[in-house]
Amino acid sequence: MIDESTTKKLTDILSKIDDTKAMESFMENPKITDSHKTFIEYFRSLPQVKELTDSSLIELSGIEKSYYYQIFKGSKNPSRDKILRLCIGAGLSMRETTRALELSQAAPLYPKNRRDIIISVAINQHANVIDTNLLLDKYKEEPLS
Repeated sequence: MIDESTTKKLTDILSKIDDTKAMESFMENPKITDSHKTFIEYFRSLPQVKELTDSSLIELSGIEKSYYYQIFKGSKNPSRDKILRLCIGAGLSMRETTRALELSQAAPLYPKNRRDIIISVAINQHANVIDTNLLLDKYKEEPLS
C-alpha cells in the first residue's frame, strides 16, 4: 500500500493529467494501481492472514464456521461487522481494515460515530474480537455481530 506522503504526491501529479495517453502512462506504474478488486482477494493477500489457517481465523473472528466458508467461497456477502471481526481477528492495522471495508463496499469507520470510535481505538490497541466487544459493552454500544 502506498503511504500518505506518496499518495499526496500522486494526487498532485494526477491533478495535472488532462489526456488519456498521460493517464495510461500514470496507471502503468504498479505502485499506483491496487490489483485487488475484492475484499476476499485483498484479505487473503495480507501477510498476517497468510500466516493463519482457516480454523484459527474462524476462532479468532468468532464467525460461525459454515458462514466463514460461505464468505470465502463468495456465496455470502459479509456484513460490515463480519468484515470488522475478520480484520480484528487477523490483527490488521487501521489502514488495512479501512481498505478491507472499502473493497467490501461497507461504510468506513466514521470518526463522529461513537461505536466506530470505540472500534477504531480497539483496532489501534490490537485488541481481539472479545476485548473489542467488551469495550463496546462497557460504553453501552452494540457488540460486533
